[in-house]
Amino acid sequence: MQLFCIPYAGGNAYAYLGLTKHTDDFIQVIPLESPGRGRRGQEPLLETIAALTDDLVSLIRSQVHGPFALFGHSLGAYLANLISRRLMDEYHLPPCHLFVSGAAGPTRLKPANLIHQLPKADFLAEVGKYGGIPKAILAHQELIDYFEPILRADFKAIETDHYPAPPPMDLGITAMTGSLDTIVTLELIRLWQAETRRPLVIESLPGDHFFIFEQWPRIGEILSHTLRPCCRPS
Repeated sequence: MQLFCIPYAGGNAYAYLGLTKHTDDFIQVIPLESPGRGRRGQEPLLETIAALTDDLVSLIRSQVHGPFALFGHSLGAYLANLISRRLMDEYHLPPCHLFVSGAAGPTRLKPANLIHQLPKADFLAEVGKYGGIPKAILAHQELIDYFEPILRADFKAIETDHYPAPPPMDLGITAMTGSLDTIVTLELIRLWQAETRRPLVIESLPGDHFFIFEQWPRIGEILSHTLRPCCRPS
């Protein structure tokens, strides 16, 4: 079972390395890398959801070779939903399951204030409210200067996208949330039900918006338990 992990805003493939230690052996965790960061740092950043989706769909199609699932956190959850739809509708490659975390259902109304347009100091202050910027980065101007364009491009992509609210998929979805997340509430997590004809599974785990870093063992259990039946011979 391949598990493709989609990066969150400002994130890269390394963000999911902690997960590799906590899934059962039958799961191959494959963190994907978007342009402009990590191993693809020399490529230009993408500033639209359409371009990010196209790129990630291409990566998955070049690597998939059997049953697979998708996992995405925050922006990665929004992308994972679109990727699932593209793979099913255009390439007849249905995922076994979709795991989303730290993200409101995509039918949520967009906020009026677009933070990607803010001056640098204000932009970083708003991004900081999500809690995902390590103090080690904030303490070094060089690191701030490196990550700011990546974050700004990702926020521009999500803030300027229009979700068409397509029909629900025949695909199981598990939505995970941090119990102390003040940005993505349980009410917003429940909006993921609109994306699937199957009953939505909700898992609330201790922590804030970036609860995943403290909860990899529990997340690994959820993934393994959910995906194990997909690997059983029919």
